[in-house]
Amino acid sequence: MPIKVVHHIRGYQELRRAPGVRADLEARARRVFEAVGGAAAGYETSSRQGAARPQGRWRTSVAAVSWRARRAEVKQQRLLRAIDAARG
Repeated sequence: MPIKVVHHIRGYQELRRAPGVRADLEARARRVFEAVGGAAAGYETSSRQGAARPQGRWRTSVAAVSWRARRAEVKQQRLLRAIDAARG
C-alpha cells in the first residue's frame, strides 16, 4: 500500500521565517559581501522577506551599486566568483 504524504503549508511558511534561517541567509550574504570588497568596493547587501503567496521565503542579495563596482562586475564577474564564499 502506498504511503500518503500530507503537507502542512503553514509549517513550511513558519520554517522559512524562522530566525535561524534568516540568520543563516544573512551570514551567507555577509560572507559574499566581504569577499567582493564590501562597501568600500561599491557593493551593498539587503535582506527581506518575500510575499507569502504562497511561499514567503526570506531573501538576501548583494549588489554592485557604484559605477566602479558595476564596471568591475561586467569585466571581472566578482559576484559570480565570490559565490563560493556563501558556502562557508
